[in-house]
Amino acid sequence: MLTILHNQLPIKVSEQFFIRHINSGDREGIFQLYSNEKIAKYVARKTHSSVEESEEYIEILKQRIESGNDIYLGICEAASQKLIGIIRFLKKEDPSTLTIGYALNEEYWGQGIVAAAINKLVELIKAAGGYSKLRATVRPENINSQKCLEKLGFELAGKFNKVELVDSKEIETERLLYLKAL
Repeated sequence: MLTILHNQLPIKVSEQFFIRHINSGDREGIFQLYSNEKIAKYVARKTHSSVEESEEYIEILKQRIESGNDIYLGICEAASQKLIGIIRFLKKEDPSTLTIGYALNEEYWGQGIVAAAINKLVELIKAAGGYSKLRATVRPENINSQKCLEKLGFELAGKFNKVELVDSKEIETERLLYLKAL
């Protein structure tokens, strides 16, 4: 899936940031993302309480990538190579649609990094062809993510409830569905 992205990595986003594969050396960056309660409240994932949990999560990501339906990419600082964010693309039922998700270290919020990274990736996906739209779901309380998606040209398409499994418990959450034609 999305071999055009794999073949282009690393992808320069700006002088300060680039996109690359996630690897085992990213455990601290993943831990900073998923141990942060402000981020955790917007993602359907157990909050990490140790770097070991983040190492296990990186192994899960590798397995998902190998299965062929997911691609996880790291947003990194150019100077330090530090992972500061993650972007995920997932193929669902409709083969012409990609679902996108992302998370960014709180220290970098409000700088337009996610928007720049997604714009760069969308350019490559469009050039490769094969997909006609992107899909994103956001919790209604995640106003900043909604603004980011709207800035990227996504349009609100509706609301739905989603049952998520977190810590072996089913949790129902409301989601906003955003779509973008490619």
